[in-house]
Amino acid sequence: MPSPYVPKTAHLSPTRIQKIAKDLISEAKDDRELALNTHKFFRQMVDENPQDSTAKSLMVDCLKVAQASKNNVIKILNLVVKMEDSVDVGKTKANKGTTNSTFSDLDNLLNE
Repeated sequence: MPSPYVPKTAHLSPTRIQKIAKDLISEAKDDRELALNTHKFFRQMVDENPQDSTAKSLMVDCLKVAQASKNNVIKILNLVVKMEDSVDVGKTKANKGTTNSTFSDLDNLLNE
């Protein structure tokens, strides 16, 4: 029977959270580029046929996806900044309540 995996460092260490945030920001950038490229495609369809209401609605949906990806990057950066502040406060005052609220903010973001 295999032995259980016990990590040598914390699961949610600041370094690991920063790496996850970096990966999420990179994925959001890719999503935004794809959404904008798709928007251009539907924009060409609307230019060719201005009466195509489906292409118009899909064009708007692409812009919503692009904006949502940008908003998610802003949320991620905001949470990372809060985490850094709480780690600094935790080092100087050993305040665990602030650190826990940062992780609850991360959980709330993931649950949205």
